[in-house]
Amino acid sequence: MTNSSTSSATIIAVAVFENGRVAEGQGMTLIFDAQIYLGEDCPPLLAALRYFNSTNRAFDEIGFYFVIAKASPMVAKMESGARLGLLPGMEEMDYDIVGDIIRARLPSFQSIEPTFTPYVEICGTVSTVDDLARSFCIDAHQYVTALKPEPSSTNFRSLMPVECTFPDTARWKKSLSGKRFIVQPNRYVSIGGFIIGRKTFKAGDKNETERFRIEVDSITFLGRPVVASTGSSLHGATSTTPTPGRSKLKFSFSDRTPLNKRSLPDDNSEDGTPSKRSRTCQ
Repeated sequence: MTNSSTSSATIIAVAVFENGRVAEGQGMTLIFDAQIYLGEDCPPLLAALRYFNSTNRAFDEIGFYFVIAKASPMVAKMESGARLGLLPGMEEMDYDIVGDIIRARLPSFQSIEPTFTPYVEICGTVSTVDDLARSFCIDAHQYVTALKPEPSSTNFRSLMPVECTFPDTARWKKSLSGKRFIVQPNRYVSIGGFIIGRKTFKAGDKNETERFRIEVDSITFLGRPVVASTGSSLHGATSTTPTPGRSKLKFSFSDRTPLNKRSLPDDNSEDGTPSKRSRTCQ
């Protein structure tokens, strides 16, 4: 799989942090298990997020945070050697995403619901296109600390594979009404959109993420890339069953417990309500 230096992936979400621990050999770096809501019919994303705690900041045992992170999913190409500081009972492939936190802030309102749809921003080369489904795929490579390549390797193991579709709204109908689909293979694009589900495949007794399904909110065409993407070679059936290791997590979206007890906000931001955007797991 060819790497491209012109791709990136960032996730913006409300995440439930728990199981904070110090990264081995890095006293100021913390690792959190972070759950991100995908809807009542989908298991939440489970992320292992690293945070460089330069100010010795205190975190709740379980807390809700607005998170901006460089993200890369745990897929077959990067299953071994991830630096996650795993807790007993957890395995690498229990996680959908690993990433480096750019910013994590507490919301400024007390009764936050963690059921906000995660938003992603991705730059990368279009690998495949499905004209009939009006969808396209991107495999975005980037550097993520937990998946740092070995000194003898020149390949990044970090990969964010997504399948992007356009919503059936008046905004997009005119752009998509032509005979030729507006997105073409081997074109470099920048997209923003909402994660509405994921495709998984069976690997032993576990379900691993194949691709995240993105509902496109915006798209910018940036021409041809310097290095063309060769796409992903992942295959398999789909499933929505969570993996056994997730039983080690304390927070559950089904009953919202245990709740965030913090009452003093860190910073000012506007109130909001849980997203009602439709989500699908396939």
